[in-house]
Amino acid sequence: MKTLALIGYVIITFSSQSIWVTFSPISTYVSKELGVEVSLIGYLAVLYPTLFLILAIPSGLLLDRDLKTWLTFGAITTALGGILRTVAPTSYTWLFICQLLAAIGQPFLLNGFVPFTSHLYPRKMSTVISLLSLFMYLGTIFALASGLAIYKLSGLYGVITIHALISAIGITTFLAGHKAIQKTPSHQPYRISLREVIDKKDLWIIGGIIGLGIAAFDNLATWLQPALSTVGLEEVAGTAVAIAIISGLIGVTFIPSLIASKNYRTYYLRFAAFTAGVIISTISISLSPIYIYLSLLIAGFLMIPAYPLLMDWIGKFHKKEIHGSASGFIGLLSRIISVIMLLIAPNFINNAINYILFISSLILVAFLITLLLPNDKKITSTSQA
Repeated sequence: MKTLALIGYVIITFSSQSIWVTFSPISTYVSKELGVEVSLIGYLAVLYPTLFLILAIPSGLLLDRDLKTWLTFGAITTALGGILRTVAPTSYTWLFICQLLAAIGQPFLLNGFVPFTSHLYPRKMSTVISLLSLFMYLGTIFALASGLAIYKLSGLYGVITIHALISAIGITTFLAGHKAIQKTPSHQPYRISLREVIDKKDLWIIGGIIGLGIAAFDNLATWLQPALSTVGLEEVAGTAVAIAIISGLIGVTFIPSLIASKNYRTYYLRFAAFTAGVIISTISISLSPIYIYLSLLIAGFLMIPAYPLLMDWIGKFHKKEIHGSASGFIGLLSRIISVIMLLIAPNFINNAINYILFISSLILVAFLITLLLPNDKKITSTSQA
C-alpha cells in the first residue's frame, strides 16, 4: 500500500513541475492561438512561485497537523489542474484557473517530502527524498524539452492531454495507496509549532544555502543567454544550463544516499559549494564554449544533489512533528533570497565576466554559510541540531 502511495507521489510531483512550465517552450504559439499577449502566457508560470511564497509556511504547518489530509489535498488540486485543462484548452481564463489549482497544490507536495518520508520510509529517508527530488527536476525538464515537439505534432490539445494523462495516472496511484499514510493530528497550536522552527539556527542556515543555490541556477537559466551575447556566445547558454541540470540529476541518483550513509553531509556541502564557486569563477578567465560546458557540468553534478541532502538533514535531525513546518520555513526563506538575487542580476548582464563573477559569488557566499552548519557526524539526536 505504501509503495503505491510513493509511486503516485513521485508521478504527481513530476506532473506538478511539468504543469508549471507546460507553455514556456511554446509561449508565442499559445499566445497567438488564444489571442492574448505573450506576457499573459508567462504569467501562468509566475503563478507557481507566487503561490509558493504565499503558502510555504501555511502548507508546512498544515502538513504537520494532518499529513494524510493535506498531502492528499495537494495531490488532488495538482491533478485537477492538469486534467481539467482539457475541458477548455483555448480559454485563457480557464487555463488560468487550472494553473491556479496546480500552483496551490505545489507547496503541499514539495513541503511534504520530508514528513511523508520520515513517516513511511524512516530507514530509507535519503533514498526516497532523492527519488522525489529527481522526479521534481525531471518534470520540469520533460515539459521544457518535449513541449515544442509535441505541439508541432498534435497542437495545443495534444500538449495539454499528455500532462493530463500523467496527472490522472499519478492521482489514481496515489489515492490507491494513500491509506498507508497515517493521520498525524497535532494538538499543538500553530504559533508554537512555527516558533519552534524559527528558533532552530540550522534551519536558517539551510534556508540560506538553498536560497543562494537556487538563485545561482535560476539566474543561469534566466540571464546567462543575454550575458553571453555580449561576447557572441549566446547560443551556448541553453545547452550549458541543460548540461548542468542533467549532470546534477545523475548525481542525485547516488550522491545523497552515499553521503548520508556516512554522515558526511556537512563536509560534502562545504566541498561542493567551494569547488563549484571556484570553477564557475574561472569561466571569466576562459570564455570558451567547451570550458563553459565543462564548468557547468561539474557545478551541476556537485550542487544539485545538495537539495535532497539538506531535506534529508531536516528528517534526520529534527522531530517528525515539525518536518512540514521546517520545510515550509526553509522554502519561504530560500525563495525570498532567490527572487531578490534574480532581480539584482540584470545589473551585471551587460558584461559577461562580471555576470559570471556574480554567479560564482552567490555560490561562494553559500560556502561561507556552510561553515556555520554543525558537523553532522557529531549530532547524535534530533533535538541537538
